Amino acid sequence: MGKSTEMDVKVKFGLKSFITVVAILLAVLIFVGVLTFVIPAGRYTIYTTDETKAELPFYEYTTDESLNKQIVINSYRELTDEENTSRLPVWRWILSPFEALIFGSTSANMLMIIALLLVLGGTFKVLEESGGLVSLVRVIMVKLHSKRFIAIWVITAVIMILSAVFGLQEQLLILYPVFAMLCTALNWSRFTAISFVLIASGVGFTTAITNPLTIGTASIAAGVSVTDGLWYRCIIFCVMYVITSLFLVSLAKKDEKKATEKFDVEAFVMVTEEEHKDDIRKAKMIVILFSVALFSVIITTAIDSLRSLAMVFMAAAFIVGTVIVGKKLLGTYKSLGKCFIKGVKDVLPSIVIIMIAFGITYIAQEGNILHTIFYYFYNSVTNISPYLAVVILYVFVLIIEFFIPSASAKAVLIIPMLTLAPIEGISKTVIILTYLFADGYTNVLYPTCGTLLVGLGLADVSFAQWFKKTIGFQLLLSVLSIAFLMLAVFIGL
Repeated sequence: MGKSTEMDVKVKFGLKSFITVVAILLAVLIFVGVLTFVIPAGRYTIYTTDETKAELPFYEYTTDESLNKQIVINSYRELTDEENTSRLPVWRWILSPFEALIFGSTSANMLMIIALLLVLGGTFKVLEESGGLVSLVRVIMVKLHSKRFIAIWVITAVIMILSAVFGLQEQLLILYPVFAMLCTALNWSRFTAISFVLIASGVGFTTAITNPLTIGTASIAAGVSVTDGLWYRCIIFCVMYVITSLFLVSLAKKDEKKATEKFDVEAFVMVTEEEHKDDIRKAKMIVILFSVALFSVIITTAIDSLRSLAMVFMAAAFIVGTVIVGKKLLGTYKSLGKCFIKGVKDVLPSIVIIMIAFGITYIAQEGNILHTIFYYFYNSVTNISPYLAVVILYVFVLIIEFFIPSASAKAVLIIPMLTLAPIEGISKTVIILTYLFADGYTNVLYPTCGTLLVGLGLADVSFAQWFKKTIGFQLLLSVLSIAFLMLAVFIGL
């Protein structure tokens, strides 16, 4: 990066990053396929709403309606080879991403994620080539250049609150292009830019205050109030906020120390009065576009009947907003269409990544091994110290998270099982807290998490690089999580 006033920030997948992620996911896919032939297939019996019994895989009960279905804790049994007819043969492992897309129980969610990413790719290409994002960053830079580290604390607070209260995470990827340009202007790396989104949202999502996707779903499944243990979660949120902000500040400071050439910020923000007025006009349009999209997500997330369609509403808001704003910035619909299509092409690799990630889950589901994993872990935590039991539960959810990144799907599987036959010395509130910790932090560590893979792809950051730079932070979060769980057991939360 030289001393030019131009900023080259592209929202597209780097080839090296793409190949690395795909290779990792394919290795995981094969590993899970092997597990389905090693781990015995088994199922629990599920009571449905009409009080009839149904022996069906848990993942067919991952809608809101499913919360009225309960798993009978003592009903586990291994399936015979004749019963386990859905186990995928080796040749179908490679086809599993396509089967997940067409036949999988989560295919609707998969399609929504893919569609949203393509829309975001098109939108940001329009905003980038029209000069709108540059104008927005220039306006921001004039305000906070001398307060850049304070800005990190503010940005972290906003993102963590959006995630902890409303359950936003992958939706916040819409902010990456703005952070990317802002970090470029401040001489910070793309790694730091994507960390603002992934790290802050991941920690906020985990330290849930009223997050409907985690604490909301889990509380309903356990038959407790969302407010149970709220004061304790708020304390955890504050502690994690300070630690996360310090980590992000340290990334930015390391970037500044490593930089050999500095971006000429003064030249970048030095514009004529007429150009400054034009920057403000463009910046206002983009802020309105982002605000409407974000507001649509918040509203739909707050309404139970619309929650599952939050990404659809956000995509629709972006499409409509892009047409309106893009037309004003680019002048013609033809130019708008060309830019949008170019942006869609840039993020097409995301489809491959998302499909393989969902294929991994599909293989585990079809192999009927998840109930078996739970069965053996649950038996291991009976009649032992509650302090040891809570650690084992934490590890158990970490393992399940690898196969099922969906927070609500895990809540439907895990919480009813654990709360139907509680573990001595561990309350429902602590069980839910254990689930929250093990579910959320790994969203920015496991290669099966779509949000992480897409974010790294957009920033052209390899998974190996991400793992190396964040593993220390992740280990710190794990240690603190276990400490908070131990304290919760001690005080009888």
